Amino acid sequence: MIRWSVTRGSRDRSRNTKGVTGHRTPKSCELHLTRASYSVSDIEAKSSHLQTMNENLRLEFNEWARAGKGATMERGHRPVGEQAVERMQLSGDARVLDVGCGSGWASRLMAERCPNGRVIGIDVSDEMIRLAAEESSNYSNVEFRVASAEDLPFSDGEFTHAFSMESLYYYRDIEAAAREIRRVLQPGGVFVTVVDLYQENTPSHQWIDALKVPVQLLSAADYRSIFERVGFVNVRAERLIDPTPVPENYTGTTFKSREDLVQYRQNGSLMLEAEVPR
Repeated sequence: MIRWSVTRGSRDRSRNTKGVTGHRTPKSCELHLTRASYSVSDIEAKSSHLQTMNENLRLEFNEWARAGKGATMERGHRPVGEQAVERMQLSGDARVLDVGCGSGWASRLMAERCPNGRVIGIDVSDEMIRLAAEESSNYSNVEFRVASAEDLPFSDGEFTHAFSMESLYYYRDIEAAAREIRRVLQPGGVFVTVVDLYQENTPSHQWIDALKVPVQLLSAADYRSIFERVGFVNVRAERLIDPTPVPENYTGTTFKSREDLVQYRQNGSLMLEAEVPR
């Protein structure tokens, strides 16, 4: 049976940061200790803003789930997503975190590759998680949780791999999300992410005004810099090409013209791969 649950900020994890009593320091204090330039009010304001952003994302993606966009996103993302998952070289007993799993198609794909392992998909949208669980009922090694990438409810080093498909640029604090992903990966763990909306892919910029939630437009160098700042090593960037033919008579609404779609496909999806030091 597939399990899914809602996680609202509680987590079982071991950090090295301790208070004077030896107990785990609360998260707000951890931020204050590690980033001394922030006041308590700064931290509280940032935390409140992140919660608001996550709630906006939850509501928007819930609407997407109800409108059937989970299946649409799978059709659009899968040709490139399969290539990225292949690069992960998952072993049969891999423990994988799917960050921003949506309807769970990538979680299921990875679960097939690690029959003796497990895959956990997280998303801020409870409707997407419900949909993912329903569509994964035949998988015994998949679990889904409502959770934020900026505050993962997992222990340090819990996973061997992490994957994220078209998710990172929605986060208010991408660096915090990257730091959390690194934390939950074991030494030698691998993180692979794919984004289509990035600085060098000009046709994708027209999505920014069409989306109802804020997004971040970063370059490949920006992502690489973020990953390196949080402690990833061997960060590599690659373009993945969607082989799906472009129709001669393009009538879709994702791009303003067929020429934009062609250019978008030629630019390719940006895949980044990074490792945790051993």
